[in-house]
Amino acid sequence: MKSAKGILAAASLLVLGLLPLVRGQAEALPPGPGRDLVLGKCQACHDLQYVVDSKGITRSQWEEVVESMKVMGLQLTPEEEEVLLNYLATYLGPNPPPPQEAEATEAEKPRSGEALYVAFCASCHGPKGEGQANLFPPLRENTVLKDPQYPILVLLYGLQGPITVGGQTFQGIMPSYGHLSDQEIAALVTYLRAAFAGVKEEVKPEAVKALREASLSPAEVLKKRP
Repeated sequence: MKSAKGILAAASLLVLGLLPLVRGQAEALPPGPGRDLVLGKCQACHDLQYVVDSKGITRSQWEEVVESMKVMGLQLTPEEEEVLLNYLATYLGPNPPPPQEAEATEAEKPRSGEALYVAFCASCHGPKGEGQANLFPPLRENTVLKDPQYPILVLLYGLQGPITVGGQTFQGIMPSYGHLSDQEIAALVTYLRAAFAGVKEEVKPEAVKALREASLSPAEVLKKRP
């Protein structure tokens, strides 16, 4: 039986970078309301496999885990916290619904770049791309957004290592969002460039598909930084 204390200890190791982040090895999270929020909030600090491996615990145990993550820097509005806990307790709790029932709850319509930014990026980089001092670099007026290729690579493969933005050095890990479709990544990069770099040019899904075949490590993505 999983204990909340053991889960919190594993989470601490992951957040501190003492356990490896392995892109592509995380079991897919079950579809359901709140799944995107879990992806965006949890994957920012650690591999999703940790979340999936914790399935079966009670809502009160998930509440303990979320509280510990908030102490470590997780930012949630009260509304987001309720949605996140409802998802974790329902789909990764002791009695999850059958897969086909969960599948029926997943929205199928394409999401806008702005909606994707809110779901996956705003918690770290800020709702207006302002970033967080000493933690996450700003996206607003960030020159790396001028060329769409680099942000596509970062979203596909993640980023690891020190970067300097606006004279400040940031040392951290950007997770991969390769689980997003080519269309979604194209929409997100289109939004990032328009909102924060003033470039109003649509990025095509074909551009994402071509770069998806590169199979780079986060460290290799860093070397391609403009």
